Amino acid sequence: MNKTRVKPPIVLAAASLRPALEEIVLNYQRISNVQPKIIYGSSGNFYQQILNGGRFDIFMSADEHFINQLRDKKLLQNDGIIYVQGKLVIWLSKRMFPEQMTLEKLQPYLKTQQVNKVAIANPGLAPYGKAAEEVLRKWQGWPEISKKLIMGENIGQVAQFALSGSVPVALLPLSLTLNPEMQKTGFVLSVPDESYEPIFQKMALLSNNPEARDFYQFISDKQNKRIWEKYGFTVPQ
Repeated sequence: MNKTRVKPPIVLAAASLRPALEEIVLNYQRISNVQPKIIYGSSGNFYQQILNGGRFDIFMSADEHFINQLRDKKLLQNDGIIYVQGKLVIWLSKRMFPEQMTLEKLQPYLKTQQVNKVAIANPGLAPYGKAAEEVLRKWQGWPEISKKLIMGENIGQVAQFALSGSVPVALLPLSLTLNPEMQKTGFVLSVPDESYEPIFQKMALLSNNPEARDFYQFISDKQNKRIWEKYGFTVPQ
């Protein structure tokens, strides 16, 4: 008998997606018996890997920019779609901040010696890091704050800095701050949407693997809207 060999798709996914995507993958496995291989990291690093000839099936970026560049270089199998819009927030350690703060109070406080570290993702590699820098540059204390920046290679690493207690302040996607441990150890402060460029997260197909096409369609399915929203993302209409 000639059985068609199933090739589970290899997916490059922005670290901000981990909580939501893990749930979506579980649901997909139940109905398909196929387990996609998800690799989490920074969109900038993934972009470079694709340019260098890495063989993958789907790229779920944390912004539009990297996907659009790959499309212009004719390295995609389709034009890609915006699957969610992300939200940036500020996480404050309860060890340093005994009570919730306002943005107005936080800005001058970050200039003081009490705050020695502010964690963001590398702006050159991670769209949420780029948004974080955009927000901080508009604050009065930027020259002082810039000297305290600790940069993670991707946004998942920044969340680890926060969870380990090694930084008192971290700028993160809302999705990663909804983790029960993050909620237990810190406060989450909203950042006005107008203070940074909208984070439209785009994905595209990198191969013609039929299993990849099937999973790509599943990710886009409206039935996942509830999951995305549960983790702080907005799903485009």
